[in-house]
Amino acid sequence: MDIKREGENEQANPAGGEMTPRSDSGTPQTSLKGTDDTAGTRKYSGLSTLEEDDFINTNVILQSRVEEDARGYFHWDIDNWTQLPDRVISKTFSVGGYDWDILLFPRGNQAAEKVSLYLEAKPREVVDGWHVCATFGLAMSNTEDPSTFKHSLTHHRFTAEEADWGFTQFAELRDVMAAPDSESRPLLERGQVRISAFLRVVKDPLGVLWHNFHNYSSRKHTGYVGLRNQGATCYMNSLLQSLYFTTEFRNAVYQIPTENDDPKKSVALALQRVFYNLQGSDDPVDTTELTKSFGWDSLESFMQHDVQEFNRVLQDNLETKMKGTVVDGAVARLFEGKMKSYIRCVDVEYESSRVENYYDISLNVKGCATLRDSFANYCEVETLDGENKYQAEGFGLQAARKGVIFESFPPVLQLQLKRFEYDFQRDAMVKINDRHEFPPTIDLGDFLSEDADRSQPWTYVLHGVLVHSGDLHSGHYFGLLRPTIEDVWYRFDDDRVVPVAPGEVFEEYYGGDLAVPGARGRPAVKRFTNAYMLVYIREALRDDVLGGEAPVPAHLLRRVQEDRAEEERRQREREELATTVPVKVVSDAQFSRHQAFDLSYFDQRQPADNALFVERMPRDMPLRAFIAHYAARTGQAPDSFRLWIMVGRVNKTVRCEAPLVGATMDLTLAQVLENRMPRWTELRLYCEPRTATSPADFLENKPSSRLSMVHAKFFDTALYQMRGVGSLYVQADQHVRDIIPELRALAGLSPQTPITLYEEVKPALVEEMNTALTFQSAEIQSGDIICFQITDADALRVPAFFDEVQHRISVRFVPRTPRADEEYGSTGSTPEPAPLVLTASSKTPYDQVAQWLAERVDMHDPLKLRFYTVSPTGQPRQAVRRTPTAALADMLPNAMFIQPALNSEGLQEFTVMYERLEVDIVQIESMRSIRVTYVGRTMRDETVLDVLVPKAGSVKALMEATYAKVDQLLRAQRGADVQPLSLRYYEVGCHRITNILTGDELMSSICTTGLTEIVAELCTSDMLPTSAIDTDSSRHVEVFHFYRGLTHAHSLPFMFAILPNEVWSDTWERLQRKLGMSEMELKNLGVVCGPQGVLHLRQCRVIQGSVSDRTESPVVDQTRASNTPPMDADTEANASVMSDNSMNGVESDTLCLWDLLQQMKNDVTDVIPEVGIADILALHHVDRSSRHRNLHHERAIRILN
Repeated sequence: MDIKREGENEQANPAGGEMTPRSDSGTPQTSLKGTDDTAGTRKYSGLSTLEEDDFINTNVILQSRVEEDARGYFHWDIDNWTQLPDRVISKTFSVGGYDWDILLFPRGNQAAEKVSLYLEAKPREVVDGWHVCATFGLAMSNTEDPSTFKHSLTHHRFTAEEADWGFTQFAELRDVMAAPDSESRPLLERGQVRISAFLRVVKDPLGVLWHNFHNYSSRKHTGYVGLRNQGATCYMNSLLQSLYFTTEFRNAVYQIPTENDDPKKSVALALQRVFYNLQGSDDPVDTTELTKSFGWDSLESFMQHDVQEFNRVLQDNLETKMKGTVVDGAVARLFEGKMKSYIRCVDVEYESSRVENYYDISLNVKGCATLRDSFANYCEVETLDGENKYQAEGFGLQAARKGVIFESFPPVLQLQLKRFEYDFQRDAMVKINDRHEFPPTIDLGDFLSEDADRSQPWTYVLHGVLVHSGDLHSGHYFGLLRPTIEDVWYRFDDDRVVPVAPGEVFEEYYGGDLAVPGARGRPAVKRFTNAYMLVYIREALRDDVLGGEAPVPAHLLRRVQEDRAEEERRQREREELATTVPVKVVSDAQFSRHQAFDLSYFDQRQPADNALFVERMPRDMPLRAFIAHYAARTGQAPDSFRLWIMVGRVNKTVRCEAPLVGATMDLTLAQVLENRMPRWTELRLYCEPRTATSPADFLENKPSSRLSMVHAKFFDTALYQMRGVGSLYVQADQHVRDIIPELRALAGLSPQTPITLYEEVKPALVEEMNTALTFQSAEIQSGDIICFQITDADALRVPAFFDEVQHRISVRFVPRTPRADEEYGSTGSTPEPAPLVLTASSKTPYDQVAQWLAERVDMHDPLKLRFYTVSPTGQPRQAVRRTPTAALADMLPNAMFIQPALNSEGLQEFTVMYERLEVDIVQIESMRSIRVTYVGRTMRDETVLDVLVPKAGSVKALMEATYAKVDQLLRAQRGADVQPLSLRYYEVGCHRITNILTGDELMSSICTTGLTEIVAELCTSDMLPTSAIDTDSSRHVEVFHFYRGLTHAHSLPFMFAILPNEVWSDTWERLQRKLGMSEMELKNLGVVCGPQGVLHLRQCRVIQGSVSDRTESPVVDQTRASNTPPMDADTEANASVMSDNSMNGVESDTLCLWDLLQQMKNDVTDVIPEVGIADILALHHVDRSSRHRNLHHERAIRILN
C-alpha cells in the first residue's frame, strides 16, 4: 500500500495562517466519533477526545472558503498493543457517504521506533475521477483518561491513486509508552490505548480542491488547454489566451490571407496556428513557432517583457498585415477609443483641444481605492490661474481648466493598472501592492464628453484579469478569464487551466494586506499577487465580440494535417530507433576504393559511389539470421564469407578484432554489440571472403592466437591513388620481409620491384616498417593495415599522401559583388564567372590559392584578388590578410561556429568569397577604410558607404572622397540631372553628435575607438548651409532619439534648422518631412527640447506627446508599452516637473521653438555644450528598428518580421 507522509509529529496548519475557527455546519453521525488534531502536549484541561463535537469545533479547523459537507468520528480501542502485528487496520466506518478505516503501524512504517497512523478512504464503487476531500485529525489517548491525548491534523484529496494519508512519524514509541511527568498518565497503559479519527468531509464544487495535478488534463476537466512556457513567456501566454477568447479578434486573425506565408517568418500565420491548436489540441500548445516569427532568439524567450508593450507591438504588426484585406481596420474597431486633451478658458469662449486615439489606458492605483476612483483621477481637471494662467490666442492670459475627457470607449477596453512607480524615499522603482477594487460591471458614461454617442449604455462587463505575482525584480503572470458570457471563470496559468470561483476573481486579487483572523497583535500579511491588467467588454456589444465562429482557413487545416502526419512519421521513426540497430558492413569492394585511413569511413564522409551495406535490423535478430539476410541482399552464398566484429581502438582507429563464428552465431545483434562495443549505437562488421587457401573450419573456429589477419593497401604514385589490395594472414614469429613477395603479387608488380612498407598506426601517424623485425616484435595484430609503395626517392611518400588526405577539403570560390560605394572594387559590367571548386589541402599556401584562382578568372595579377570568409548565413565577413604564413585554412570560418556539409566524395565543403580589385592588396594595406553613413532628404534615405582614404592626412580627403561617392550614387539613381551637393559632416558616438567636422582634423583623430561613425548629411531647404549656423537668421539644433531617459539614446541623430518667428506647427511639419516616419510612428512620438549638455529631463520642456505618464515594469530591464515608452528612474523622479513643463500639444499655434529655447538658455546655466551646437531636440520613442551598428543601444520588445 502506498502510504504518504504528512506533517510528521507537528501541528499541521494547512491554511498557512489563514485558518479560522468554524462552528458546526453539519450533523455528526450518531454511530461514529470524529475529531481533528492540533498537536503537542499531553494533558488538555477541559477537553477530551470523547467530547467529539467540541473537539472537532476546536481542533479540526477548515481553511477559508472551504465548506463542510459532512462530519463524523470513530474511536478504536486497542487492548493488546504488544501483540499487534506490524500493520493493523481498524473496522470500517462511514462519514459523508464514504467508507473509511484507520491504518496503524505500531512499530513504524519505514521509520524505526515510531508510531505511524493513516486514514484510508475506501470507495464503494471505483469510477474514473473518483475522489473525496476531507480535513481530518488522528488522535491517540489514554482509555481511562481521554483528556490525555496526542493528535495531528491535516487535509487531503483522497483518490484511487492516493487512498491513504496521514503521519509516518505520528509519535515516538517511547513517548507513547512513558508518562511525561509524575502527575500524568502515559497514552499506552497496560497495553491499552484509544485511537480516534475526527473527520470533516468538505465540498469540492470546482473539482480541483487540493488537487496535485498529476496526470491532470485541462481539456478533459475544463474544455480548454493552456500554453507552454518557454522560460519567461507567461506574460505572453496570459495575453494570448485573452485575445483568443475575444472571438471577433480571433475571427479577424483567421481571415488574414497567409496561404503563401512562412510560419517561421509570418506572425499572422503563426498566431493562426496557435489559435487553431487552442481550439482542437488536447495537450498544451507550444508557442515557439510564434516567438520565432517575431525574430526572437531563445534568449529573448527567457526575458520577461511587459504585457502592455507586447500587446501593442503585436497589434501594430497585425494591423499592418491586415491592410488592404477584408479585415482591414479590425484591430482598431475592437480596441481603439478616442480621448480629448483640452484647455478651456473660464471667462472667455476659447478652447484649445486635441483628439487622440488610444488602444489601452494606464490608470493609477496608488491613492485610488476603486477602478472608478482611477478613472476620476485620470479625468481630473486642473485649474490654471494666478501665475499659471493660459496664453489664449487673441485673449491674452486667461484662467482656464485643463484636463482629459473621453470621446469614446472601444468594444474591448484594456486597462493597465500602474502597479510600478518610482519611490522618492527609496530612490528606486517599487511595486504598488495597495488594495484596488474593480467591479464585475462598470458604467463609464460619466467619463464621456457631452458630445459622445449615448444611444446605447456605456456599461462594461469584466471579461479578464491578468495577474502579476511577485515583486519588481521577478514574478509570474497568469490570467483569469471568462471565455463566454456565462459567469464561469477559469485560471489560465501557462499549460494548466483550472476552474475558479467567481468570488476568487475579485477579492483574491484586489491586492492590499491580508488580515489573519484571530491573529491578535500580529501585522497583516503582505500580498504580492494582484491584478495588473483588466479587460472589459461593452455589454451592449458582448454578443458580437464573444459570439459567432469564423471557419478555420482551409490552408491552415491542410498545414496542420501535414504537420500531424509528419509528427506521426517521426514518432514511428523514434519507435523504430528503440527496437532496431544500424548494421554497417564493409567488404573488399569498398576497401579497394577507399582513399583514406582504416578500411572505410562509417559516417557521412563515405562517398556515395562507394557506399557500404547499411540497414536497420531488429535488435533481437540472431546473428545467423542476419548473415542469411546479408547474403541474400549481396548475392552471395551464406558459407562463402564470414563476418568480423570491428571495434574502436584507443588510437582512434576502427579495426577488425575477431571473426563471429561458432557459438557467437546464436547471439542477437544487440548482444554482439553490447559484448564488444556497448557505447556504440551501431554494429560495424567486415566481410572476409572465403578463398581457396581458407581452412576447412573457416566458419566454425577462430584463427589461432599466433595467426593474425592484416589488410594491405598499395599507393600508386603514378596515379596518385591509394587502393586496398586484400588481406593476408601472418604468423607472429614470421619476419615482415617474408610477405613482400605476396604484397607484390596482390598489387600486380613484378617480382623484382623494390617496395617500402608502412604501418597505419593512427590518423596522424604513419610509420615506415622495419622489415627485419618479426610481426610480434613489430606489434602487428589482427586488423592492422600495412601500406606499401614502389621505392622511389623522388616520389611522394605514403605519410605525405595521408597528411594531404587528412586535410583535404573542397572549397567553392564565389564572387563577391562589390558595392557601388567601394571605390577600390571593380565596377565594370563584366559578368563574374560561376563558382569555382578547388579540392586541396587546407595547408595550401595563400599565394598558391590566389595564383590558381587568378588563372581561372583571367586575371594577370593574383594580388588584385581579395578573399573573404563567409558567415553561416552566406554573408561575407572580414577580409583575409595576406601574410607569409597564410594558407587556405585562414580563409575558412572558425570551426566553432559552423558545421560544414559534406560533398558527394565525403569531403568537407566550404565557401570562400573573392573580389577583384583595381589596386593590389599591398597598396590597400596602406589605406584606411572609413564607413560613412550618407543621409539624404529624409532620415529614411540612408546609405552606408565604404570610403578608402590614406591613413595619414586630414579629414578633408575623406570629405572629398565621400562627396565623389555620393555624387556617383545619385547620378546612378537619377541620371545626369544632379545639382551640386551641399554636405555636412559630423562624428556620431553612442547615437549623439560628438564632433562637427570642418576638414582640418587629422585622420588619426576620428573613429579611433570603434564606437563612433561618420555621417554625411545632405543640406536641403530644411537644413540650411553650414555658414548659417551662427547667424541671426537661423540656428541649428541637434535632433536625437531616446528611450526612457536622455542617456538612453538610439538611432541616428541629425542637424535641424530652427527659424525665428516660426510657430511650432510649421516647425513640426518640416521635422516630419525630415524624419520620414509613418503615421503610426509619429502618433507615438514624444518631443522635448532643451539646451545642449543637459542630462536630465527635468531640465527640458515637453513640446508634444506624453513622456511622463509611465511607470517601470516588473522586471528591471524589461520594456514597457503604451502610446509612448517609459523612461528611467530619473525621469520618473521628475514626472511632476515634466507634467508642469508639458505643452500637451495644445499650444502648437502659438509656440515658437526659437523663443522657447532662448528662454530656457537664460534659465538653465549649469550645463556646458559638448559640441558646437547650442540646443537639442529629443524624440522619445522605442527603437523598433534595432539597428545593429556595434554602438550602444537599448533592448526593446520588437517583432522584426
